[in-house]
Amino acid sequence: SYCLSSIDKKLRFRDLELVKKELQFFLDHRVSQVKFVDRTFNCKHEHAMTIWKYILEHDNGVTNFHFEISADLLREEEMELMSQMRPGLIQLEIGVQSTNPETIRAIHRHMDLKKLEHCVNRVHSFRNIHQHLDLIAGLPYEDYDTFHQSFNDVYQMKPDQLQLGFLKVLKGSPIYYDREEFGIVYQDRAPYEVLFTKWISYDDVLRLKRVEDMTERYYNSLQFEASLPFMVSLFETPFDFFMNLGNYYHEMGYEGIHQSRLQNYEILLEFAVRRCGIGGEDRNVLEQLIIYDIYARENLKNRPKFINWQCEIQKDEIREFYQNEEKCHKYLSGYEGNDWKQLHRMTHLQQFDIDVLKYIEEGIIENKESRFLFDYKNRNPLDYQAGIYVV
Repeated sequence: SYCLSSIDKKLRFRDLELVKKELQFFLDHRVSQVKFVDRTFNCKHEHAMTIWKYILEHDNGVTNFHFEISADLLREEEMELMSQMRPGLIQLEIGVQSTNPETIRAIHRHMDLKKLEHCVNRVHSFRNIHQHLDLIAGLPYEDYDTFHQSFNDVYQMKPDQLQLGFLKVLKGSPIYYDREEFGIVYQDRAPYEVLFTKWISYDDVLRLKRVEDMTERYYNSLQFEASLPFMVSLFETPFDFFMNLGNYYHEMGYEGIHQSRLQNYEILLEFAVRRCGIGGEDRNVLEQLIIYDIYARENLKNRPKFINWQCEIQKDEIREFYQNEEKCHKYLSGYEGNDWKQLHRMTHLQQFDIDVLKYIEEGIIENKESRFLFDYKNRNPLDYQAGIYVV
């Protein structure tokens, strides 16, 4: 009821032969991304399957296609087709909006949450498709506590991006005509965003803005794969972590200021030490997880000054490793023609006191040395993370 598309009384389906012709134009020109504007792309099974099959069969290895779908409408045949796709060929946006049943009824949505979760988990298991799950704050019957629950419900589905938005009251939409009934007060100029409602105060909206900012920085950036789960585990729920971190940014005057990637790591460690009381062995572990996250993204030549933990590989060991790699290329592909010194400069070899991968995969901290090679040439097409090899 908040969407102008809800005014339309019926759907129109574009001629599939014309769609194929237009898609081929984009593919031939190797554009980076094509976004379909359908609000529920998969509402007609045969139509969606025809387009997805065409995209799969004519994949140019470059173009990404974005679809907004209802995950609870996905069929087994559709998911089976998705499992065959190149990583990054398509991405899915799934509008959950709320997990509060009263809210879902009030905005005239129909959603099977359990089936949605099943389908999201199934697609996630393919490890080839980005899934963006959306929430909207300020909807009818959604107060601070129920939004807290909605956030945690969606977070545990492990989307690649959790997009937290705020209700826009668009003139002509059904919710515009119900605004007085729901006590919705909103900006009188674009983007007509909610300020408060019967259920949520203006102060609570501002607090949720902080959660949105922290979610963008620390979750949606995909730059905190190892350190974020550790920090979230210190709090009762994921929402509590993001809210407390957002409050810390506010209190310290960091809010509204652009921070570099390294500054975001530094502030996270500062928050852990000052507000969560992290010290001793726990700080040692967190610093290692942060180092792993940093090197998974960029080939830093100097370790950040805010990291106290030290674990260096002997220079002769490094030289021997890269000299062997120059001869046989056991780990690095696409580096042929580079000598061992060049390989050393273009990649990074790092040792840890803990088994970082075991922590990422199982959440278990084991005091066992682990060594990783970070390959910045062969990155993951979904999150742009370096290729990472256990050596």
